[in-house]
Amino acid sequence: MILTIVYALILVVSVVLTAQAICTLGLMLYTWARPERLEESKSPKEYLPPKFSFTAILPAKNEEGVIGDTVRKLWESNYPKELLEVVVVCEESDRGTIEEAAEAAAEIGHPGVRVVTFSGKDGPVNKPRGLNVAFAETKNEVVTIFDAEDDVHHEIFDVINTTMTQKGAGIVQAGVQLMDFRSSWYSTQNVLEYFFYFKSRLHYHAKVGMIPLGGNTVFVGRDLLERVGGWDEACLTEDADLGIRLSVLGEKIFVTYDAEHATREETPDSVGGFVKQRTRWCQGFFQVYRKGEWQKLPTRGQRLLAIYSMTYPYFQAAAGALWIPAVLTIIYLQVPVGVAMISLLPLYAIFFQLLVGLIGLQDFASAYGFRLKARDVARYALGFLPYQFLLSISALRAIFRELKGATNWEKTAHSGVHRAPIEPKTIQRGARPVANGTVVSAATTSRTAASGTKAGAASSSAGSFDVLFDEAEARFDVSQGSVMALNLEKTAFSVKAARGLPRGVAGSAAVGAGEGVAGWAVRNRSKLIIAGQKGPDDLRERLNQPDLVSSIVVPVERNGETVAVISLASKGEMLRREDLDWLDERARELMKREPEALSA
Repeated sequence: MILTIVYALILVVSVVLTAQAICTLGLMLYTWARPERLEESKSPKEYLPPKFSFTAILPAKNEEGVIGDTVRKLWESNYPKELLEVVVVCEESDRGTIEEAAEAAAEIGHPGVRVVTFSGKDGPVNKPRGLNVAFAETKNEVVTIFDAEDDVHHEIFDVINTTMTQKGAGIVQAGVQLMDFRSSWYSTQNVLEYFFYFKSRLHYHAKVGMIPLGGNTVFVGRDLLERVGGWDEACLTEDADLGIRLSVLGEKIFVTYDAEHATREETPDSVGGFVKQRTRWCQGFFQVYRKGEWQKLPTRGQRLLAIYSMTYPYFQAAAGALWIPAVLTIIYLQVPVGVAMISLLPLYAIFFQLLVGLIGLQDFASAYGFRLKARDVARYALGFLPYQFLLSISALRAIFRELKGATNWEKTAHSGVHRAPIEPKTIQRGARPVANGTVVSAATTSRTAASGTKAGAASSSAGSFDVLFDEAEARFDVSQGSVMALNLEKTAFSVKAARGLPRGVAGSAAVGAGEGVAGWAVRNRSKLIIAGQKGPDDLRERLNQPDLVSSIVVPVERNGETVAVISLASKGEMLRREDLDWLDERARELMKREPEALSA
């Protein structure tokens, strides 16, 4: 009798976990199943004239290392400034973040860019509270949220303006993508989760009409937010909760994902940080489920999808936690062959998820211009099951916190590793205005603001070069590189930035305009690939670094004249034509965005 109950339990658990895994695979592959779905999800090829006005809210806490750059970059978006508001919202005691945001606002000098503060004495100190405070202080038609560390594309408002107009949607969820897939053993798994979630799964949710929205780069009409009463300040996943309540309204929600325009973010900086983040998500989903707003959804299919979505983390965790007991049961408990085979079904499903993830890794790398290496594949494969254990631990921790009644907000730390790092700098502080009429430290103070820096990134242009070098290192194992600007007289180059060269070269070294490989590129106005010490006859005598396997060189032009030369070299692999074309495209983007960066 007891054995029969055990066998029945094994069968039930195995079937349920297998069904959950099959559903997961279906959602992961939803857009890939039909090419037209992928095509429809892309950004519009042409933009319509500006129609909507946008309010961008940046809730921030202890984000002084990244908030200033995010504000500046958002304001540099290619959208009429009279149709934009950029508002940072902080709890009033977070002086470091407030000062950095206020400094950026003061530099911009536009009334549409400002800082709003609130008191922690009047309510909770969390993201939804900040969103509600900022919402009340703003006025534009469409409200969007960005996190403090977000790397936002400069055309994002054009993309959404056109999408809302063409699709007739009052809500648009745009793409969000973690980028630092090589930063830790678990980062590859985390990056691919976002890739499948935003590129595929959310599209199915939008089709059904029940969507737990993402936490940022979501655009909602102000009138819709007013109808649902803003954000729930007691909910740990205010984004998912808002999505459920907006779905109940029956308003059309459109999802777009395009690698070019996706908002770029970073993975949590530690295992502990990751577990805390996932704990908050699991607990928040459970809160949303308990609230019962999903029961107001009009169709049974929507309600079932809501139940599945809110309980999904726990099933996912169970699937990861039970594979060892399943194997041990088969080995040590002499179960019937049929029961043993069925008990292994969840493992087969997990194995297929692993294979799909490997294919997704290649697709992600292709979409974002990375060249995969054997260690990337090995990191993903070897980290797959341990990652499932992290999810299990997070879900169990969420249950424990819920039973204790712990609902405090465990914040995820950010360092900006996915974008240009910030050089430590000494800042002279003065009065900085904020929206509610208070000021930031009237007395002048001096402090060092820094996080995750690289030497040589002493200006915004140097930061842009750092991004270029970082991308190149991730893409094709670059050993060294340089950006050389030609002076106005066309007589000499100055080294604007360098990577892998002796310290002090950048900013101090000068080279004659006709000398070296850069001189050859200027004279011939030609980009080129150099294989070892081989090249055109008149170039060979200039090659004096035999340890380099290959190099790529791109002259940068402005108004028909060469103004700079960018070169990258590798000691480990042969660079290809596609790498040269990539560098050429990045150089053109840099010249268009920051022409002064390439001036001598």
